[in-house]
Amino acid sequence: MGKYKVGDELILVNDPNKDNAKLKELTQLTVEGDFAQISWGIKILEVEYDKPNVTLTYKNANGQKNKVFSECKDIENFDKEKVLEKALLRAFQNELINISVFKNNY
Repeated sequence: MGKYKVGDELILVNDPNKDNAKLKELTQLTVEGDFAQISWGIKILEVEYDKPNVTLTYKNANGQKNKVFSECKDIENFDKEKVLEKALLRAFQNELINISVFKNNY
């Protein structure tokens, strides 16, 4: 990320190549004998809280932007961290579904 000051305004410039390299590094499948492990990376772009809902915008390892929605059913005990975890799990679930759909198309 580059930071540039123009007058009184600070402009942040993200390098998409660095993001993509980091996401590809985080995303992997390893097999060691009878054991397998999957690791999946996404970049959180934006989190919007609208009690009891959260909207998570993220970018996957292919550079695609996606949104997922999650809801906290226990409104009285609304916890931003827990509802964000729920949205992240939903995002990872979507990515795993997309892997199987992509693999089945070839």
